[in-house]
Amino acid sequence: MYRKLASDNNQAIANILGLKFLLRDFSEIGLKQFTKLSQDEVNQLLIIQQLNMNWNQNVSNISRKYQFQKFQDSFSFMGQVSQIADQMKHYPKWFNKNGLVQMQLMSPEVQGVTFKDVILAHSAEQIAQVIENKPKNSIFDNCDIHVENLISSWNNNYQRFQGLNQVFERSVNFI
Repeated sequence: MYRKLASDNNQAIANILGLKFLLRDFSEIGLKQFTKLSQDEVNQLLIIQQLNMNWNQNVSNISRKYQFQKFQDSFSFMGQVSQIADQMKHYPKWFNKNGLVQMQLMSPEVQGVTFKDVILAHSAEQIAQVIENKPKNSIFDNCDIHVENLISSWNNNYQRFQGLNQVFERSVNFI
């Protein structure tokens, strides 16, 4: 069993190298062509970016529902995500009713999920957390999301995940 765990961990470390995409600017995403990710690659990326608990995936897309306490919060969320999506030239399919936002992401050019979808999902998740954790009186109270923080969070998740793999590898080798 320990060999199985160790070999799985080595595969996870190898996977992270193949799935590593460091962000500099959202506008660079629109200029790149990404290939379709396999379901395993999507799952691994969702784990790395800490999205695996909330996002559903199937063969062609990833999706999530956000329930906001106020209808205006859902519009604030959609407005801020749309700014990122516009910079990326990559747009979600979404629906909003009574504060419930249903968001679906896929890359039509490959008929599946690419890095673009996971990057936008990560950004949406960060924006939703800010909106949920901050009291607000107006839709404009939530307009303080900083793009630099979103990019930094995306890039830092690779280092955090790599660190967890190294701790796990040391503990398996110790046993």
